[in-house]
Parts: sequence; C-alpha cells; structure tokens
Amino acid sequence: MAKNLSTFTIAEMLRVDPGSVANWIDQGLLRAHRTPGGHRRVVADDLVVFLRGHDMPIPPEIRVAPIRVLVVDDEPAITKLVARALAEAHPQCEVLEAHDGFRAGTIVATSKPDVVILDLRMPGMDGFEVCSLIKSQEGTRHAEVLAMTAYPSPENEKKILDCGARVCLAKPLDMDKLLQEVAASI
Repeated sequence: MAKNLSTFTIAEMLRVDPGSVANWIDQGLLRAHRTPGGHRRVVADDLVVFLRGHDMPIPPEIRVAPIRVLVVDDEPAITKLVARALAEAHPQCEVLEAHDGFRAGTIVATSKPDVVILDLRMPGMDGFEVCSLIKSQEGTRHAEVLAMTAYPSPENEKKILDCGARVCLAKPLDMDKLLQEVAASI
C-alpha cells in the first residue's frame, strides 16, 4: 500500500465524493500536504487517525498495526493486573509484559510499543534508564512512557519527566487514572 494517498484514492476507499475529502483537508480535519504540482496527499497513518477520531470504519486497504502497550514491573502480579485491565478497556491493543529493565529493553527494540507503562524501581536496569533508552533511540522515541512508582516524590517525578516520561503515577495505582492516561496516549 502507498504511504501517500490522493484525495481520489481516499474517496474510493471510503465511498465518498472526492470533494468531501478535499473539504476535510481544507477544514483542517484531515492532515495533508501538497506535492510540488499542488496535489493534496495524505499519509496513511494520518487517515487512520482521522477515521478513528470520527468513529469511521478503517478500510481493509489500510493495514493497521495493533497498538502495542508494554507493561514493565518486577512484580508479576502488578503486570498481570494492569495487563488484564488494559485488555478489558482497550481490546484493540496488544499488551506485552516484562519483569525487568533488560527484558523491557529487548521488547522495546523488537516490538516498538506505542505506550510503555514503566515502574521506576527494578533490579538491574531501573525505569529511569529504560525511559532514557527509549527516548534516545530514533525507532522508539515515539513511545509514550507512563511511569509508576511506589515511592512517589517530587524528585522522582522530576527525574522521570526529565527522562521523557509523560506522567508519573503513584502506587497503589488508581486504575481509572491509568486507563485515562493510556487512552490519552493512544
């Protein structure tokens, strides 16, 4: 499938008038760019974002990789609890688990998750190191990091946010808050 789609290709896929697609672009609803010849082009990923945002079906011609969420905590009971809640709240997500920083690094490098829920204190490589690694690599810096810790403090929060995390949540987890943060990230 082409990465850049014309307004006519999009109109055929969605079974709408090409003028509708042009209007969506002109109104700023659908992100697009112009070729040197002045033709509108839409990146397939931007079309998927638009369709999801407007509760429209995604055509089979657009291959959509599952949204991947990695849960990292050295306590397996916590990873299972979070993974189960995520699977119920976001069945479209693929949930992966790791129980130490080294395994998390391997999964991040190979699976390229979209969201990483990351405990700060783990033996070996801690959450600060994992977050810094994620944010320092071109292929993984897109991932949203949601940190969690049983030792909340202003210092820990500042340090993990400086490493690139979007938020730092205290344990015991407020599962509703965590699921809201995941929803905001995906």
